[in-house]
Amino acid sequence: MSGGFEEIPHTADRAIRVWGDTLPELFVFAARGMYSLAGLPEDEVGEEEEMAVEVEAATLEGLLVAWLNELLYLTETRKLSFRAFHVDELLLPSPGGVMASPEEEESPPVGPQLAGLHQAAVLPEEGEARLRGRARGRRSTAPPAMRIKAATYHNLRIEREGGRYVTEVVFDV
Repeated sequence: MSGGFEEIPHTADRAIRVWGDTLPELFVFAARGMYSLAGLPEDEVGEEEEMAVEVEAATLEGLLVAWLNELLYLTETRKLSFRAFHVDELLLPSPGGVMASPEEEESPPVGPQLAGLHQAAVLPEEGEARLRGRARGRRSTAPPAMRIKAATYHNLRIEREGGRYVTEVVFDV
């Protein structure tokens, strides 16, 4: 696995550049980067909890925003501080209805103790992009060091560069 993220300068908000060999890896590292920016609280309590996350969107970029914002919603409402992320399924609409081989998108799990492989396939033209994944973390009695309000669509494009997927995500803080 050669994915990762780094914070990049932004005038008003906070932003990260994310890369991954596969789309599921890109989505996992975007989540890790977002929580890295927020600063994980040190006062986590209780047993580790795993939350299922399912989102849909009309575009791949919309799916990334929906995934990140759903994680933020779960953090806010359930007071969970997530540290591990896994994409179980990533389905994308495809012009012309061409099916892509799931093997083209497999990658190892990212984050401690999450078993299984990332999987992705391409759906026929009709339908929305869908993601089914999981996030694991513990409850926290304190807020993160920085409150991220939302992932935004500002200049958001997922592209292929040098054989891997890359994007830049801007967060409203």
